Amino acid sequence: MFQYFSTMFIKLTTHMDSRRNFLKKLFILAGMTAVNSEAGATVPVRKPMKDPLYTLFRSVNGSPEENLRKVMELAGGIEKLIGRDDVVLIKPNVQWWNQGAPNLSALMTFVEMVMERRGGFRGEVIIAENCHRGQYPSTSMGAGWALSFERNADIVGVNNMNELSALLKRKYRDGFSLCHWLDISCGGKRVFKPADGPGYVYCDGTGGVPLISCDNGRSGPVHRATIMTYPIFTTDRGTVVDFKQGVWEKGSYTDQPLRVINFAALNHHSTYCGMTSAVKNYMGITDLSGGPDPHNNGRLTGDYYNFHSFPFNKWAPGPESGMLGKAIGTFMKTIRKADLNITTAEWVGLTSRTDPPVAQTRGILASTEPVALDYHAAKYVLYPNSRLMLHNPDNTEGPLHQYLKKCAEACGGYFDEGKVKVLSYDLRKGNFQNDHELAVIGEKVWGGNFRAIMKYLYLRFAG
Repeated sequence: MFQYFSTMFIKLTTHMDSRRNFLKKLFILAGMTAVNSEAGATVPVRKPMKDPLYTLFRSVNGSPEENLRKVMELAGGIEKLIGRDDVVLIKPNVQWWNQGAPNLSALMTFVEMVMERRGGFRGEVIIAENCHRGQYPSTSMGAGWALSFERNADIVGVNNMNELSALLKRKYRDGFSLCHWLDISCGGKRVFKPADGPGYVYCDGTGGVPLISCDNGRSGPVHRATIMTYPIFTTDRGTVVDFKQGVWEKGSYTDQPLRVINFAALNHHSTYCGMTSAVKNYMGITDLSGGPDPHNNGRLTGDYYNFHSFPFNKWAPGPESGMLGKAIGTFMKTIRKADLNITTAEWVGLTSRTDPPVAQTRGILASTEPVALDYHAAKYVLYPNSRLMLHNPDNTEGPLHQYLKKCAEACGGYFDEGKVKVLSYDLRKGNFQNDHELAVIGEKVWGGNFRAIMKYLYLRFAG
C-alpha cells in the first residue's frame, strides 16, 4: 500500500513544483489515500428476493465482446429477441465520448450477433439517436461521433462512432443504417404522419395527433407540463420507421416487427440528476428544441416544455423532484418502451462522462426492465466505486432515487429489487455469482487534473 501511494506521489510531484502546487498535490494525495482506505468497507446488501417478475443478466471480468456475448447467452440467445425479418433500432448515447458513450466493441458485437443470428437475418439494423449537438452531429466536436475516444473503444482502427458506423456499413451494406434525428430548432421538420417525411411528431393534440402530456402537479408560476415527441425517419434501404407505430409502407403500417434496443453507458451526471444510464438515455429520442433553461424559452410549442426544461431549472433541480423520471416513464407507457436495455459498464465515470476519475469495472448488464437495471447498476457498480451519495439509489433525498421511483410509477416498472432475479456470471472465475458478490470494484484511474480530482473529493466528503 505504501509503495502504491509513494508511486502516485512521485507522479504528482516534480522538483520544479512551486510550494503552492506541491501543497495542492499533497492535499489530493491525502484525499485519494482516504478514499482508497475505504475501498470495500461497505458492501451493498441485496434485498431478499420474493416472487421475481423480471430477470437482470450480468457478465463481469471479460472483454467487452466476451461480456456482451455471455449476457445474451444468459438471456436465451439473440434468436429469442430478434427474428429473421425484424427491423432492429439500436439507440446508443453518443452525446459524449469515452466512458460517456457505450463501449464500441460491445456495440459492434451486438450488431454482428443480430446480422449473423442462427436461421439467418433478412431485416435491418439501425443505429439512431439525437445527440442534440446542432444540425451536423457527425462533425460536432462536442459529441462522440467525430471525437476520438481515449478509452472505451477497444476495436483496432476504430476510435469513435463515425468510424464504427463506417466499418459496419462496409460490412453489411444496406442492411445497416445510421440515422441522426435532429431537433426542429436545429433543422429538423415537424411532421404529423409518415407521409410527411422524416421529422418529429409533437403529441400536442393538433393535426390529428393525440395530446399526450405530463405535468409536475404544481400550480401557479411553478406549474410545468411537457408533451411526448418522437421521430419518424427513413433507412438507407428506404424503410420508413415511425418510432411509435412501427414500419410504414405504401400508405399503411406493416406487421414487420420493430425491435428497439436501449444501449446505454453508466456514469455520474450532475448534482441535480445523479446518474445517467438506461432511463436517461430516452432523452436522446425526444426533441429538446428550446434549450435546457425553462426561464429562457425551454419550450417546444405553446406552454409545453421539453424533456430537459420541464424537470430542471437549467443545471439545477426544478420545482418538483423526480419529474425527469415521470416524463420518461410516461414516454415508455404511451409511445414505446425498449425491448431490451443494455448497459455497458466497461468504464464508469465517477464525476464526469468524459474525463477521469474513472473506474474500469469490466461489466455488461441487461434487462427488459430499465428502472430495475438502473437501480442495480447504480447500487452495485457505480456507487461502490464512487462512494458518492448522489449515486446511491436507496438515498431517498438524492435525485437518482427520486427520478427512478417516479419513472417506475409512471410506466409500471420496478424500483423494488426484491422483484428482480439477478443472473450474474464471472468470466474470470468461470462461475455464477452469489448475492454477496454483486458489488463490482474496478481499478481507478485518477488522472492528473487538479480541478477534476478536487470536484470528486468535494462531492465525496462535503457534497
